[in-house]
Amino acid sequence: MKNSAPIGLLLRIVIASFPLALLMPGCDSSEEKGVESPAPPAKSKRKPGQPEPYYGDFPSLAKVNIRNAVLEELTRDLQYPWAFEFISDRELLLTEFSGAMKIFNIESREMLPVEGLPYIPSGKGQIGLMDVALHPEFSSNGIIYFSHAVEDASNPEMRATSVSRARLSGGQLSRVEQIFVATPFGKSTSNFGGALAFDSEGYLYITTGDRSVRDNAQNPGLLTGKIIRLTDEGAIPPDNPFVGDDSTDDRIFALGVRNPQGLYFDPATQRLFEAEHGPMGGDEVNIIEAGRNYGWPVITYGANYTTHRIGVGTAAAGMEQPLYYFLPSVATSPIAVYRGSMFPEWDGDLLVGPLKGGRIHKLDLVDGVIKSEQPILEEMEGGRIRDIKIGPDEAIYILTQSGGRIYRLRRDTDSEELEHPRERSGTRVYRVVCASCHSNGSDIFPQLADPDAWIDRLAQGQAVLEEHAINGFGTMPAKGLCDLCSDAEIRAAVRYMVEQLR
Repeated sequence: MKNSAPIGLLLRIVIASFPLALLMPGCDSSEEKGVESPAPPAKSKRKPGQPEPYYGDFPSLAKVNIRNAVLEELTRDLQYPWAFEFISDRELLLTEFSGAMKIFNIESREMLPVEGLPYIPSGKGQIGLMDVALHPEFSSNGIIYFSHAVEDASNPEMRATSVSRARLSGGQLSRVEQIFVATPFGKSTSNFGGALAFDSEGYLYITTGDRSVRDNAQNPGLLTGKIIRLTDEGAIPPDNPFVGDDSTDDRIFALGVRNPQGLYFDPATQRLFEAEHGPMGGDEVNIIEAGRNYGWPVITYGANYTTHRIGVGTAAAGMEQPLYYFLPSVATSPIAVYRGSMFPEWDGDLLVGPLKGGRIHKLDLVDGVIKSEQPILEEMEGGRIRDIKIGPDEAIYILTQSGGRIYRLRRDTDSEELEHPRERSGTRVYRVVCASCHSNGSDIFPQLADPDAWIDRLAQGQAVLEEHAINGFGTMPAKGLCDLCSDAEIRAAVRYMVEQLR
């Protein structure tokens, strides 16, 4: 991967990276205390087994044991960007809220405007051009899809969420056609939704917001506050869950959502993940399934902006609970599932981008349950995360609205710790892996500085401890999910701990 003439910052984190701690069942790096980055002290005050202080530029990544990552700012030339997709290994197709579409070359840093877009109203709130998606056979047919606001022909002050498709060739669109409008039109400038995703069967999913009319989300005859499912040409799939139900629009796949701006289909699990804005609190992450009702506004973990309760509470019969919810609100927007070998510790985890705080929330998803939540990349400039994509190179690409930046987060594959040409010592393995739980001062996990907490464990014998650490025991996964650790390295880490406890 080229590093010549990068635009903006190029920051390196050079200490080795490992995932979860080895020995503690249920131990998660989200419990680790934040590590400050002051000048190194003249005399170390570390407790036995604690790692050296971290003096890199990304403490938020060090908290989750990622210490050899590279963050590159690829550009900062975008104006209020909204979304992007990879149209090749080196090119991104980007949307800007004002109604512009561009092609960005990652290698040359060139930005090419796309011509041929239809008229798209833009202005206050969420009135403008939003998401973009590629046809599953884009490489051969060049078809793209984009969501945008559209005006009512009889009253331009009334608007709705619309989806159009077109053929992209070079920097030119042709055969532009509108395939969907989420009626009814409304005057509100908010809650358009507009997220797009294709599944492995080639069906297109569209999120629509409630347009600030809450009860519309529960009205089966209206298209606002819903998850829509269409064919690639905009037709109704015959197996949609409400086909044949006279009271429900056949295009509806699921209902009861507020303002979903994140949608991601994970081919590995065949799951459709959605992220939506709550009111005051109660932003949600959901797994969307056919025919399900996700509750808004009957149930929610948020409150009215007047602080009064909305609906009947947080649960009701026949309505789904979120996979995860945020209190207070973080203004969830994009969502992605990490798949790849560049960050094997995160494989299958969710990455949620908020519009508040300028960070990403990593949700550790295990067997359909969120085990932990950890903010990462709080050190990025730009704020307001608008899109997250996993690139063909398995790096993580991040689009920020403020400052119009695109970042690439990748592993430094030149690091000797990734290629591990030599075996690491037990001390080294403990300090970069196990210490995140066993030397962090926590009352939850047995600390290496507290021998009394280990009496029962030591009584089992060192061979048993090593076997449990390598093969897993109870809820603890084999090797603590440390894919880069050999059996010998894990045994060495156990021996180091035992020696410190005697």
